[in-house]
Amino acid sequence: MSRNKRKIGSFSMSPETAEGQEKLRIFNILKSSNAASVPDISKNTGINENTAAEYINACVKKDLLRISGAEKEGGVDFAEGDSAFLGIGFSNQECVISVLDLSGKVINKENIGIAPLVKMKGRVKEIKEIVERVRGGTQLSGKAFTRVGIAVPERLRELVGKSPDILAEGAAHIFNCDVLIGKAATAAGYAERESAAAAAGRDALYVHSDVGAGVVVKGDMIFEADKEEAAKEFSYLRPWNQFSIVTTAKNLVNKGLGTDIVNMVGGDIESITLDVVLRAAEDRDELAEDLVKRAGLALGVRTAYLVNMFRPEIVILGGGTEKKEGDFLQFVKESADKFYLNELADKVEMIPGVLGEEASSVGAALLCRREVFMEV
Repeated sequence: MSRNKRKIGSFSMSPETAEGQEKLRIFNILKSSNAASVPDISKNTGINENTAAEYINACVKKDLLRISGAEKEGGVDFAEGDSAFLGIGFSNQECVISVLDLSGKVINKENIGIAPLVKMKGRVKEIKEIVERVRGGTQLSGKAFTRVGIAVPERLRELVGKSPDILAEGAAHIFNCDVLIGKAATAAGYAERESAAAAAGRDALYVHSDVGAGVVVKGDMIFEADKEEAAKEFSYLRPWNQFSIVTTAKNLVNKGLGTDIVNMVGGDIESITLDVVLRAAEDRDELAEDLVKRAGLALGVRTAYLVNMFRPEIVILGGGTEKKEGDFLQFVKESADKFYLNELADKVEMIPGVLGEEASSVGAALLCRREVFMEV
């Protein structure tokens, strides 16, 4: 198999051109409707029937879609070809890999152990070691993929600015495929919105982790915080790192406050994670309970603020906060309910994510699929 240098780029979020937006509207309908006809697609998107037909036919020629029956009146559905999309995400101690087909169905999974992210010191060598762990652990090398996507955790970006490039170059070599990279929160948010039955077809606000990194998904348009566009409203989607449960827990433990959290991590303070604190709160550890309650109330205020600004139909919590331990979700709900605008009160549903630690890897693969349909 050829090992020519592969292209590396970033996921597209929301195209500014009318043509790009039309493609996403059609793609959004195709995902939600089995065997929709061209007239149906035109009616539901407001796009001229001939324009819709041209795009559908172009996708058919690329083996992305198929038409059953007459060209315009026949049903349009995803092709059953060999196209597959590989997504790479991370939990604290694992590289999580998901492979999806053209319909968005997960057809393969891998979990490869890596050194704990919470213990990394910010060395380039550590990121390269992740690549080597994947190289040595994957059973998917040599298989053909249409595209590989990587959801890079914010922590890796902060520790080593070159992390996305190192991971992408490694993946391009391992899987011999073009690679797209993006934020873990964005990939997870897109996947959760696609996977939760209650969120199907609805404008959604995804709130990632206890620091509340926000992602807005409207139709198939995606909006995330962009540090280079501080003046724009989407800058408000940036995480509130000052409310990090983990950072606060570590600081308090270092000050000598009594808590079972220390025993749960075997005395290794750097091993404290959000999951550890939530489990400690579930076991009625006083410090953990207080941390979870405070963080939940703060995240509720933040969520209500974002809801009032972006007016989503549904809010999805993920990145660890969707878990039942410690009643975190309940604290967020109770807090948010107090700060919604009157016209939004009782109209916004809040649900936990359903994908857990697979969310970002599934999202990375789904974003690769979305990108391919945008490129037609």
